[in-house]
Amino acid sequence: MDENIKKQLDDVCNVIDEKLEKSAKQIKDNVNNEVDGVIKGEVKNLVNKHTEMVDRLDKMEVENKKNNSFPIFRTKRETFADAINGSESLKAMKEGNRGNANIEFKADVLISTDFTGANSARDVTRITRVEGIKKDPAAYTNLRDFIPVGSTDGNVIRFVKEASWTDNAAATAEGSAPTASEFALSANDAIVQKLTSVMTISQEMLDDTPALSSYLSQRVPAKINSLLDTQLLTGNGTSPNLQGLLDATGGGVAFDTASSAPFYQAIESAQDLDVIIVALNQLALANYQGSAIVLNPTDFHKMYLLKDTQNSYLRGNSISSAEGFFRINGVPVYVNNQMTAGKFIVGDFAQGSQIWQREGLNVAFGYEDSDNFSKYLVSVRGMMRIAHSIYSGNAYVWGTFSTAKTSLETA
Repeated sequence: MDENIKKQLDDVCNVIDEKLEKSAKQIKDNVNNEVDGVIKGEVKNLVNKHTEMVDRLDKMEVENKKNNSFPIFRTKRETFADAINGSESLKAMKEGNRGNANIEFKADVLISTDFTGANSARDVTRITRVEGIKKDPAAYTNLRDFIPVGSTDGNVIRFVKEASWTDNAAATAEGSAPTASEFALSANDAIVQKLTSVMTISQEMLDDTPALSSYLSQRVPAKINSLLDTQLLTGNGTSPNLQGLLDATGGGVAFDTASSAPFYQAIESAQDLDVIIVALNQLALANYQGSAIVLNPTDFHKMYLLKDTQNSYLRGNSISSAEGFFRINGVPVYVNNQMTAGKFIVGDFAQGSQIWQREGLNVAFGYEDSDNFSKYLVSVRGMMRIAHSIYSGNAYVWGTFSTAKTSLETA
């Protein structure tokens, strides 16, 4: 009990006792046994004040119990019975003071059957709630982490690049005319596209679960970024898709499997690690330096576990860890589930392409979707408007491990 309120109650009780003694004395002294009206009024006010303070204490005790313990219901039947027995409107209806009753049954989160995996046998006294909603993480690296990002206020990104180049540079004798080099330029457009994700939840979920709104505000952006990764890798460039790096007609170049390739049938027992190093060589021959390698997690870990016939790991010094990244020949490796298992891409991501952001990620909540309002539903929409301009396909080399290894394997 609050010490201050306890003291006030003691003081009020003492005054009431004093007034009652005084009124009793007056009864003896008064011939008509009538108590002075003023004293009666004072006693009444003091009693009311006493009652009010007791009520305040009761409410404080109830709230204290709510904060420290939760009601435990073993079955939904007990939940319904508790709500019915405590219903003031139903009590009033039974007493004839009203013609109907309304009882609100809220889904109590302590009912074990409301949770997959909960066990009512464990809920014998009280439980401790852990704040927030637990979820599997989204990709811990996204392509936009290492592809340059710019902003635009237009719907089209236009850039000029070389379509072809014939290099006729040569030493020229005195008095002789130099040989002209030929080149052609082309204008290219990257169209701003809209990436969206929409889900529908009940209004009750939004109201009754404080962590839900923050959960959605994190989850929806993660899903949009995963969609963006897919588009940046495999988009075919036809609206509403972005141009992807793995697209054969507008993206990077394929791993060189031609017989004229420098490492064609030149590696004994070719492995996935060999493929990546040869792909980095192909970049270097095009005067690019690899800045990132993107692999499916399974492919990277298979590569990390490769062993020779003596059961020694093949990775040696080729695969290392530094600055929070695994590296192959010093180039950071980014594992991403949007990359199809069995495929790879290496590239100079700092120069080869750019992401253009027309409208940043936006997460909105609203009732204005179909019959949401009448059904007490809320739509959650994530949206991003973005373009991807690929400046040079030669800055990327992609391929399939199985095909690439076959071309490298000695005959």
